[in-house]
Amino acid sequence: MAFYISLISTILWFLFMTYLSHQDGEHTGRASRELAEHLRFLDNDINDLNGKLRRAAHIVVFAVFTFLLGLTLKIGGISLGWMLVAAAWSYVDEATKPWIQGRHFSWFDVGLNLIGTFIGAVVVLIL
Repeated sequence: MAFYISLISTILWFLFMTYLSHQDGEHTGRASRELAEHLRFLDNDINDLNGKLRRAAHIVVFAVFTFLLGLTLKIGGISLGWMLVAAAWSYVDEATKPWIQGRHFSWFDVGLNLIGTFIGAVVVLIL
């Protein structure tokens, strides 16, 4: 039962992060700007804060995805080598961006995705 709960959680997180990641530029810009407005107390420069939030989002969503994937693999007795799927998605996620209005491919964002993947994998390996 724990395996199926973990698997469903992983799939739902993947769908959620992919949905967010593939919104058009206008929607993602508006959403992150609104969050920055709510968190203005962290930094008076809204543009700077907005940029930091957008960068952090890459790391967080990929760390959570990789952690959930690794946990699912561990519970299921499946090779943790399959966590490389998260590393591959770090690139594929960005490679599909040029097909979305107002979005673009960014090697920097691929790097942020990979940092998140690494963090998630380390947490799984420590457990």
